[in-house]
Amino acid sequence: MLKLFGRRSTILMFIVIFVLCFSVAFYIFLRLRLRTRESELAELQAQIAEVQMDNDNINYLINEADADELYEHLARERGYVYPDEKVYYDVTPGK
Repeated sequence: MLKLFGRRSTILMFIVIFVLCFSVAFYIFLRLRLRTRESELAELQAQIAEVQMDNDNINYLINEADADELYEHLARERGYVYPDEKVYYDVTPGK
């Protein structure tokens, strides 16, 4: 009987150790996944802010800008420039 009790406690100890190791590994996995999700969230929030700025600019042009300002904006979007205007392009890497 004493031998059987010792064997049960050994098996129970291995089960407890296995559950603890699994729990720690799962916790680490969840933390890594949370970090990747947080970085994705930050990227999406930056994209949302950029789109909101674009929307605000378009709303201004539609609602408050005069016709000349609106036409100039539309022409610049299509690549038009004034006859004597010099256009400079930023060619730095990463932009």
